[in-house]
Amino acid sequence: MSILDRVLVAPVDGGGEFFFAHAFDSGIRVWTRGLVRRVDERPRKPHGVAAPLYGGGTIGNMAALRDFVTDFVDHAADAPVEQLKPSLVRDTVPLVLRTDMDSVTSRMHFSYCAFSPMHTIGAWDAAGPELLLARVERERSGIGYFATGLPELPADAALDALPAALPAAAISLKRAENLSEYLHAPAGPVLDHAVSGRSARR
Repeated sequence: MSILDRVLVAPVDGGGEFFFAHAFDSGIRVWTRGLVRRVDERPRKPHGVAAPLYGGGTIGNMAALRDFVTDFVDHAADAPVEQLKPSLVRDTVPLVLRTDMDSVTSRMHFSYCAFSPMHTIGAWDAAGPELLLARVERERSGIGYFATGLPELPADAALDALPAALPAAAISLKRAENLSEYLHAPAGPVLDHAVSGRSARR
């Protein structure tokens, strides 16, 4: 069983962590563990049965995430070892709509990079995982997040020997390139932002 070479543990304020991992092969694998900032959506209850939405907090070390993504982009294999599988958002509206991030009010204050849905690796029987990263001008070290449907990393998973076959949400090389560009852009009220992996100027 192949072993992942690079693992980034990204704690978030309020409790919980994101885990990003890669082996320069197919994509950046993403898991969560113990996220506690669950968004109360009762005022705008989404249609259908939705996976819980977590967010409203901050990943504290944006520089570490930026360097990790850039490392993957700079060294990723041209030919993926494992095929990334497309996923589908089911039974609810996509993450950008659930968070109102694309509204005029939000776009005055935030730029965002959204993966909705994400690709997956390994066995997967749930709706498409989604991740949104958001930046504001005054926040230069951290980056906000919203996430839904991401897999939970098993508590007994050893970070120094994560199996590549462990089911995971994934950021493809193309989307990682867009994310790297987004994370390197200077903070400001107007930024290029990537929507579902494609750049668009506001």
